[in-house]
Amino acid sequence: MFTKYKKNPIIIPDYKISYEKECAYNPCAIVHHKKIHLIYRAEGQYRDYISSLCLATSEDGYNFTKYKKNPIIKPTKTEEKRGCEDPRITKIKDTFYLTYTAYNGHDISLSLATSRDLIHWKKQGIILKNTKSGDIYPKKINNEYLMFVGKGDISIARSSDLKNWKLDKEHFLCPRKNYFDSRLVEVGPPFIELKDKLVMIYNSSDKYIRYSPSFIILDKKNPLKILYRHDKPMLSPNSQFELFGKVNNVIFAEGLVKFKGKYFLYYGGADKCIGVATATQKEIEKSFPPVR
Repeated sequence: MFTKYKKNPIIIPDYKISYEKECAYNPCAIVHHKKIHLIYRAEGQYRDYISSLCLATSEDGYNFTKYKKNPIIKPTKTEEKRGCEDPRITKIKDTFYLTYTAYNGHDISLSLATSRDLIHWKKQGIILKNTKSGDIYPKKINNEYLMFVGKGDISIARSSDLKNWKLDKEHFLCPRKNYFDSRLVEVGPPFIELKDKLVMIYNSSDKYIRYSPSFIILDKKNPLKILYRHDKPMLSPNSQFELFGKVNNVIFAEGLVKFKGKYFLYYGGADKCIGVATATQKEIEKSFPPVR
């Protein structure tokens, strides 16, 4: 379905910059002012690392310019002592909502920041404790917002105001024994809309700690209804930058945009660099089995 860009990786760490000498990875993505904006996780060292979030922009989806005044989000709160990690982004009306993992060295929390320009951010604080990823669906369903969250299983959180969230007791998506996603499943990028269906890309790991994304198909009218679950990875680590890094054997997808007639899927390779894979609408539709 998605084809990896032949010139990957598209973003690598900058050894001249203290806050990202070792790692630049796991970006979210959004289109703004006719450019793709990536917000990625940066680290200056492997051990005792501190993560911050940085911005890069592109007019073609492949060649990016890093913002000169990075990082745009730095650890400032007690719960972020060791960093702000792994962002996901959505836009609702004129506001960008960015969820990210707040890590203090022991515990993790899901935090929220908001912005009107993708540069200046207001931290809203912790929205859910003891979880590390959250993707907010931008349209209300039955008069409430849904957020897909998790750190091993994927669950649903609900909110009327985008700040106060209540977590469902039941899991939405769980690992499968003896599959590529047997160890964990985790939230990926925003959904792909296909007529009356939604495609949700999720991240996963097997018992050998190999990370690969795959997908499920949801009912557009009811995104909590799973119509189909794929039984193989969409992409698997096989390039050097995906096989060797801070964590080996990793493709971890958090960014997806539709731009200039195709979809761009951005991912972290081996927790070190950033790669991209692309697909047209027709290629995506052809890849899916008939689902009713």
